[in-house]
Amino acid sequence: MKTKKQLNIDKREEALMGLPMPELRERFAVCYGHSTTSRNRVHLVHRILWAEQRDAFGGISEAARNKALAMADDRDAKERFAQAKSPAVRDAKNTVTIGYHSAPNLLPGTVLHREYQGTDVRVLVLEKGFEWNGEFYKSLSAVARAITGTRWNGKLFFGLKKTGGNA
Repeated sequence: MKTKKQLNIDKREEALMGLPMPELRERFAVCYGHSTTSRNRVHLVHRILWAEQRDAFGGISEAARNKALAMADDRDAKERFAQAKSPAVRDAKNTVTIGYHSAPNLLPGTVLHREYQGTDVRVLVLEKGFEWNGEFYKSLSAVARAITGTRWNGKLFFGLKKTGGNA
C-alpha cells in the first residue's frame, strides 16, 4: 500500500550521488543541525537518506531508543544519542547523559594488566573510573583509546569480554 509520504529511495540516492560534495555537506547540515567534515560520499548520502525517511515517517520508537541505550557499551555513544525527535532542533539540554557504572566484577583497587606492543600496561580500577599513567579516565574504552590511539571496547582490550557471538 503506497502513501503520499512514501519516498523512492533509489531515485533519491541516485540524485544525491550526483551532487557535488559541498552541496552534500550543506544538505547534511540542514538535516542534522550541524556541519560535517566527512569526505565519504556514500556515507553522507546514506545519512541524508536516513534523515529524509525519519522526517517522512518518524524516527525510532522510545522503546527502541531505550533498548539501544541499554545495549551501548561506549559512554560516548550514550552521551550523543539524542532524545529529540528532530535532530535539527537539538541543543545541549536535549541530549542524554548516562553516568558510567563499572562492571560489578571490577572492584575499586583491582589492577588490570595487559601487554601492548611490548609495553606493560597496568590500569587501576577506581570507585568512579580508572587510572593509567597518573591520568584519570571515566571508562575503560577511554583508557584503551589513550593507550592505542584508536577506538577500542575497553572490556575487549583488557580481555574482560570475549569476541564473537559466543561471548
